[in-house]
Amino acid sequence: MDDKNRILRQKIVEAVQAIDYQDTQAWSDLDLLSTSTQIDTVETFENEIRFEGDQFEGPLTWYVVLRYGMNTDDPLETSESFPGTFHGSVVDSEPVIDDMTVDTSSFHGGIADHDASDF
Repeated sequence: MDDKNRILRQKIVEAVQAIDYQDTQAWSDLDLLSTSTQIDTVETFENEIRFEGDQFEGPLTWYVVLRYGMNTDDPLETSESFPGTFHGSVVDSEPVIDDMTVDTSSFHGGIADHDASDF
């Protein structure tokens, strides 16, 4: 990987880390999982970022803390991780994150469409 490409990938990772996650579609999906959802960290995979012209996308993993019954004598707290993706574009040599998503189907026990025929 040449230096220019490596630097751009690093900038993209930094842009993903800097975004206000509560402004993403992913937050809407994560917030539904508990009475108090907290994002612990978002892991990006610099070497797996793919480019098509000025557009880019890549995988990520959301690490969250889910809390239930915070107003009770016996609250429950658990940690979970979920796969997701981010999409963006390069504008004036700077990455702009357009969208971040999360797949919470494992939390709900969902079966992916391609696996449904196995049942």
